Amino acid sequence: MTRLYTFSSQSLRVLALLFFIITLLYSLQSAVTTPEYSPFMLLGLIPGIIGVLIISWWMNRYLTKKQTIIFLSLLAFSLRLVWVLMIHTDVIQDFEKMYLGAVDVANGDFQFADKPYFTTWVYQLGFTMYQAGVLKIFGEGTFALKLLNIIYCTGITLFTYRIAARLFNEYCGRIAGLIFAVYVPNILMCSVLTNEHFSTFLFYAGFYVLIKKGISHAYAWIFVGILLSLGDIMRPLGSVVLLALAIFLCIVYIFGNENVKKAMVFKKLIGIIGVFYIVHYVCSYSLIAAGITQYPLSNRDPYWKFVLGFNHTTTGQFSVPDYKLVNQYEVGEERFDIEKNLIKERTADKKQLLVLFKDKFKVMWGSYDAAPYWSLEGYEKPGLQKLLWIVEKLMYITISIFAIISLVSMIKGNTKKEHLFFLLLILGYAAVHILIEIQTRYRSFIIPSFVIIQSYGMYVVTQYVTTKIPFFKANKREQT
Repeated sequence: MTRLYTFSSQSLRVLALLFFIITLLYSLQSAVTTPEYSPFMLLGLIPGIIGVLIISWWMNRYLTKKQTIIFLSLLAFSLRLVWVLMIHTDVIQDFEKMYLGAVDVANGDFQFADKPYFTTWVYQLGFTMYQAGVLKIFGEGTFALKLLNIIYCTGITLFTYRIAARLFNEYCGRIAGLIFAVYVPNILMCSVLTNEHFSTFLFYAGFYVLIKKGISHAYAWIFVGILLSLGDIMRPLGSVVLLALAIFLCIVYIFGNENVKKAMVFKKLIGIIGVFYIVHYVCSYSLIAAGITQYPLSNRDPYWKFVLGFNHTTTGQFSVPDYKLVNQYEVGEERFDIEKNLIKERTADKKQLLVLFKDKFKVMWGSYDAAPYWSLEGYEKPGLQKLLWIVEKLMYITISIFAIISLVSMIKGNTKKEHLFFLLLILGYAAVHILIEIQTRYRSFIIPSFVIIQSYGMYVVTQYVTTKIPFFKANKREQT
């Protein structure tokens, strides 16, 4: 069993290392091949890295744990609040549909739920009803929803800090919290009424409970199941998370720890999955019983994302022609036949399919984040957009570099086994997006995991620097 654990864990680290190496190469390529941006990239990368290392060194030397929490909370909250107050993003596309539906619910009108958008992608009702509850309390307008986005993202910052601290050490936690607090795409998207913030907050709250309490805790599994289910109701990513969790428990507790009762681990996993689906069932059938919808919170068109994902013309991104073609038909066998035929045609040439997968990976993980586009909707600010894209790309490249250093160090040395869950999450999330529709804004869910993993690389580099340069020798006082 020990050998099986060693092989499995090292394989995951190597695969994650390859993922970040390819991500870095594609990110650098997209930066260099953008002439108006590339000079700024080259000039800003090294100073940016040095700046992050100095700030993290300062935090570790001069701030206690309590002061760190306060500092990270104020930093994350204030940056996002300033952005929301400055930029009044137009509500468009799916976000507009959900917001207008929430307005109707707040006014007692539930007819919106009969529209094709909500009868096809019924899972969008979860976030719509959440927004309706907020509007019912605070009245119409987007500010309360955006303020809650800010609070959730501040919470994600703290979860990122605490998870990294438990996986590695306090220094890593502070680095992770700092990086996420200032991560530009997350700041920008706070002015967008997306379901990503609340969903990610709930998922990472569940991850934190799992990492802090462990699988053997008497009742923590109940809270993990509830949090993961609520996160999935806000944005359906639960299948990826549960699969990563199941494989993680198998590798760590079945293969890697012979002292833990295997039956107990299996029971807790079944318990988490059971609670997950019970919460889903209760929420779904509460909406059905209330007469709001006749369908459970689910995707009634499971082929659509694959139709887009296998579209060679758009490199797996949204296609207007596909939408017009498929949307002529109601959800049912006729529509499904059209979609299955499209998928069959687009996957027939296996060589071209492999090229598509490569190109999709390049776009999804190497291109510029779309956050400036979404958050500046309604504004004509090309100069600001350009600056934000430059800063975003610098941060993303920096994260990729230190993730590589981190994984090389993990392969060579010993770290807590729990970090394997986040490697599985990253690899699983990347694998899913090889097959389905991609948008760079979908990276938002997995970025906290990136930041957690790369924090160990920053720690390794910082430790090396502080031992070579006397000025940077850290204070030896115990953190309180």
